[in-house]
Amino acid sequence: MKILCIYYTGTYNTRYLTKMLTETLAPHGHSVTAVEIAADTPPVSTEGYDLIGFGYPIYGFNSPLPFNRYVQKLRFAAGQRYFIYKNSGETLAMNNASSRILLRRMKRQRAVCVGEYHFVMPYNIHFRFDRDFVREILQKDRKLCEILRYNLENGVVASIPSKRIYNIAAAAVGIQKIGGPINSFLYRVDTKKCTQCGLCVRSCPEKNISVRNGKIKFSRRCDMCMRCSFFCPQDAIHIGFLEGWKVNGDYHLQALEQDPTPVPQYINADSRGFYRCFIRTFAEIDSAYEKIFAGQNKAE
Repeated sequence: MKILCIYYTGTYNTRYLTKMLTETLAPHGHSVTAVEIAADTPPVSTEGYDLIGFGYPIYGFNSPLPFNRYVQKLRFAAGQRYFIYKNSGETLAMNNASSRILLRRMKRQRAVCVGEYHFVMPYNIHFRFDRDFVREILQKDRKLCEILRYNLENGVVASIPSKRIYNIAAAAVGIQKIGGPINSFLYRVDTKKCTQCGLCVRSCPEKNISVRNGKIKFSRRCDMCMRCSFFCPQDAIHIGFLEGWKVNGDYHLQALEQDPTPVPQYINADSRGFYRCFIRTFAEIDSAYEKIFAGQNKAE
């Protein structure tokens, strides 16, 4: 199959998942073209592709505004098949509503959804995930990629149904439309820490950060993706009313995946509080993977 993956990424989790998908699909003869959405990304032609993959991080139970705006510019042939690979740091039921805008848009284009998949990736806001937890997450994501590949090849449609109450609640808390522009007024740089390396200016997907009169300035196009504060090597960026939830520092996902030591089981039946939502999610991934690949694994 010839596949076009169109994705938006904040702190590169969705970029990493797109790479993971490519590594899963390519050995089976599928070609993958990836388009990463930024403020200056031109609309891509969707003609000639057997499948379109849409990838995005879930922001406050919603798809990111830059992602929505970009997809709005695209045109799709009637009958175009597509799938969704979204990700978040938790698997709460309200996240099921995050694709509603995309699904409506594609329905109007008479495109056909052949699968929706929710991957777990580590938080870039709220709090930092433990190293061993991230390793287990990536292990499950690899399995989910294989499940996705198998389903696409065999016509198995995986769906994530949402309830009306989730859709209403997700729309109500969709703070990006006003949260980013308002919070931008509160962004500031600690001049005692900042080394003027320019990383935040160069990497901002919305081109929202600039240098004026030797000072870092934030405009009003912020999508609160956290890329600038997350990757700041000096932890010099204060993110307004979200400062208490700031997470700083690369997880180094590839290095964690390449760690040769056994991956410990971080989530188990005794996991409590925030971590309880992953018990069912991880069990469902393991069960589906075992069901599909049990015979193959035993043969190997």
